[in-house]
Amino acid sequence: YPYNMDFRGRAYPIPPYLSNIGSDLCRGLLTFAESKPLGPRGLYWLKVHLANLGGNDKITFDERAQFTDDNMENVRLAVTHPFGKNPELKETQWWMKLDDPFQGLAACHEIINAIDSGDPESYMCAMPVHMDGSCNGLQHYAALGLDTGGGAAVNLCKSDKPSDVYIGVMEEVVRLVAEEASKKLDFDTSNLDQLSTEQMKAFRSNKSAKLVNGLIDRGVVKRTVMTSVYGVTFIGAKEQIREKITEKLEEKGHDIDDINDDIFQACSYLAKITMDVMGQLFVGAKETMNWLTTSARLISAYEQPVAWISPIGVPCVQPYRQQRSYMVTTFLQKVTLVDNSDELPVHKSRQVSAFPPNYVHSLDSSHMLLTALEMEKRGLTFSAVHDSFWTHACDVDEMNEALRESFVDLYKQPLLENLKAGWEMRYPDIDFPDIPQKGDLDLDEVKSAPYFFQ
Repeated sequence: YPYNMDFRGRAYPIPPYLSNIGSDLCRGLLTFAESKPLGPRGLYWLKVHLANLGGNDKITFDERAQFTDDNMENVRLAVTHPFGKNPELKETQWWMKLDDPFQGLAACHEIINAIDSGDPESYMCAMPVHMDGSCNGLQHYAALGLDTGGGAAVNLCKSDKPSDVYIGVMEEVVRLVAEEASKKLDFDTSNLDQLSTEQMKAFRSNKSAKLVNGLIDRGVVKRTVMTSVYGVTFIGAKEQIREKITEKLEEKGHDIDDINDDIFQACSYLAKITMDVMGQLFVGAKETMNWLTTSARLISAYEQPVAWISPIGVPCVQPYRQQRSYMVTTFLQKVTLVDNSDELPVHKSRQVSAFPPNYVHSLDSSHMLLTALEMEKRGLTFSAVHDSFWTHACDVDEMNEALRESFVDLYKQPLLENLKAGWEMRYPDIDFPDIPQKGDLDLDEVKSAPYFFQ
């Protein structure tokens, strides 16, 4: 595909309909132009790929391959009778229940064709197999700050099974909520008007904890954890959690209109706890994000857009400026025109809030492009959607090696030091804060971390 690049260096396919950044159906239709024999490991990675598409990506690679083997009858039925039913099998139309059904159906065809060929290692396959980053934004933050605890939570460290950062956050939130809900208040709550400020705060926390206790699962905290790296606000986190909690309360038969105020209060309580847990788990990420935010605020105070050079040399300039609107009145209608000129004053709040996520996006795009260059040097086919890297099934092991080496090489550079030095040269009148102290994460361990991309 022809690609264009946004101001952060992220690459996007230009075709609007059929591309690798499209829907499940689009991706299920796409193959590489060249077919390659599966070789000794290709069928294994096809099986892992199918398990991933079914949402079974929190178990080991061997367990994922076993998941496909255990469902081989369903895999074959998906190929021979995709819309039919087999009364001998418990699962009917199994492939439709996968997280990505059309990509899953394509994988079923490749697996069955390879097995039925009689020689799977020689079977010519053009299907892309994906390796995806584990909460990739947090991986970049952990590497920036050499945060050992945060790095372990997002699979930068060697482990026998994949870590699930969402489960880790969820378990701590569940523990704190259950602890609060079990508390007995040592003051009379019959007359709330007579309570002190501290007592009222304690009463509300206890009431909120009792309302949501037992309702918190991975899905409740996932969006907040995922977007925390991109600068989600407290209000945004509260709305994300409120959507899930409301669904669960409706399922339990509660009248949402009657308890709407209680839900609002409970979700505020839950959002605060979730963000506090994130701050404790990813200390290095929080400190780095705060440093980036403070620096951006200093630059925007000088009426300048935040600008930097990405690690691969892309000049990045945030485009956020105050818009100027004009109303044009005709006989038929009124048309509003918006002026987006670079001569307009910068939008200070957007320059500040958007910089941490934009900087991380410039890092993940650098990692992707460095991996693409390394894959080209090795003569291997490569495609990617941001932090999802694709290659032939037979080349997955070599791509895993290439993307890890590229990541380590990227973060062995003094990225924050270079960023600060560039700013100090460009804005000599600004006194930038010191870079946060780094941890002791051994970046070379990423090379042997099997679930860094999975």
